[in-house]
Amino acid sequence: MSELRKIPNVGPATERDLLAMGYASAEDLKGKSAEELYAKECALRGFQLDRCQLYLYRAVSYFVNTDRPDPEKCKWWYWKDEFATPSPCGAICAECGRFPSDCAGCRKIGGKPWWLAFTGQEVCAVYDCCARSGRPHCGGCSSLPCERFTSDPTLSEAENAAHLRIMLRNLEGADSRSR
Repeated sequence: MSELRKIPNVGPATERDLLAMGYASAEDLKGKSAEELYAKECALRGFQLDRCQLYLYRAVSYFVNTDRPDPEKCKWWYWKDEFATPSPCGAICAECGRFPSDCAGCRKIGGKPWWLAFTGQEVCAVYDCCARSGRPHCGGCSSLPCERFTSDPTLSEAENAAHLRIMLRNLEGADSRSR
């Protein structure tokens, strides 16, 4: 049994695959994306693996690339597409500090995040707009970012600006993948 087995979700089969791909330790995996690991294992095996292996690699990537990973977030099912791809506003639910203990993710909660108590809205305006238009997210919208984007009242203006930049970058990437 190698050091890899100390990583949450890495059992004997994944350990063998990681070793075959040239990774012998958590340190070897630092900086590797889940998509990179998944593609490399698919190439190793010679066929497209079930997406559950991608979800597992997302959890592994989170664990090895995070200074103090939240043990709850290390569960592979929290890295399924519904939590690890951009929500309507571009946030990645699985990356949020409130996920999964305080929030189950935008799509699961129907666009009713905790911060609505501060805005007086019944549903997030961005989520509502996407739901009404049948879009999975705002990527590709000519009005992006628009007045529907709400600042987090618990964060500073600088922190909100930084979060908006990340969300817009996520949406740009999501939009190019969905074409």
